[in-house]
Amino acid sequence: MKNLNSEAFDKSIKRNRNLLIVGLVLLGVAIILIYMGVKNEQKELPEPIKLSEFVEQEKNVEDVYAYIDAVTKPYLFAEYENNGKTEDAKFYFVMDENNYLYVIYMTEDKYKELNVDSIEEASIRVNGITKKISSDIKQYAIESYNEIMEDEYLTNDNFSEYVGLVYLDTKSSVNDSSMYYVGAFLSGFFFLIIIITYIVIIIKNKKTLKNISHEELERISGEIYQMKESKYEKMKFYLLKDYVVDMQNNIVIIKYSDILWAYPYEQRYNGLVINKCIKIIDKNNKMYDVANTKLLDKNKDEILQEILRELNAKNQEIILGYNNENRKIVKEKIKELKNK
Repeated sequence: MKNLNSEAFDKSIKRNRNLLIVGLVLLGVAIILIYMGVKNEQKELPEPIKLSEFVEQEKNVEDVYAYIDAVTKPYLFAEYENNGKTEDAKFYFVMDENNYLYVIYMTEDKYKELNVDSIEEASIRVNGITKKISSDIKQYAIESYNEIMEDEYLTNDNFSEYVGLVYLDTKSSVNDSSMYYVGAFLSGFFFLIIIITYIVIIIKNKKTLKNISHEELERISGEIYQMKESKYEKMKFYLLKDYVVDMQNNIVIIKYSDILWAYPYEQRYNGLVINKCIKIIDKNNKMYDVANTKLLDKNKDEILQEILRELNAKNQEIILGYNNENRKIVKEKIKELKNK
């Protein structure tokens, strides 16, 4: 890129470099989080606790590594649907050697492992983590078990005594690293956005400076440097002798004589105005957003109208304002310029 020795240009380039640094920091955070997630998954599992202890003590502690020595085949009583598809993991009843009834959440593969005749003679240990039994699963369990027993055996009052307050989740990982990976994904996602933004800014800046001679660029830089202060400093926007210069995002340099059309523009998100700026269309039908007021709290409209008046004073042939008539005039003028 050509040498930009103006303090204003230096600040713009520095902001872009800071953007790159932020992106690289986010990439580093993503890598660290992935590493922490992998290390967490590799941690040695704790000694599991017998789930019957939770039932006896009426504990309601989640995410505790526990086990059941099942002696009965699993009985399916509840399953969830997600977008019309049944989830792989489902809710089952099992019992242990003490005839305690438990709720287990497990996949089809785990179900097949327990659904064998030999389980009644030799118990099969099932490990998982405890999860709180929700009210809907509780009701399904009560209705299903009473249907099996053909009697009102389980009720809301005695459910915690016979089944407990938690179920055993065999699907979830004991050393759950999902939060690490979610954090890594978000960091990586924002890294990509920042890097893409940075590359786009660099490309646009190069295109802007490509057709400006070194001498002219030096004159523009010097003019900006000599401006002790600008009314539009907050917007990084300058009205020079012959040029409009905007450096809030990428660098925009346009000759007044090249401007064909200018009008105020509102950017909305979910119906809310998040930014107001000026759209400039040049004689090559290229569009630029300048004088963004998103950082200003007050007088947005007045500032933009003032800028439009100053543009008109610099070049009275600039078409001001957006309406159907102006749009047609601009379209015809662009056709004429192309034909020339």
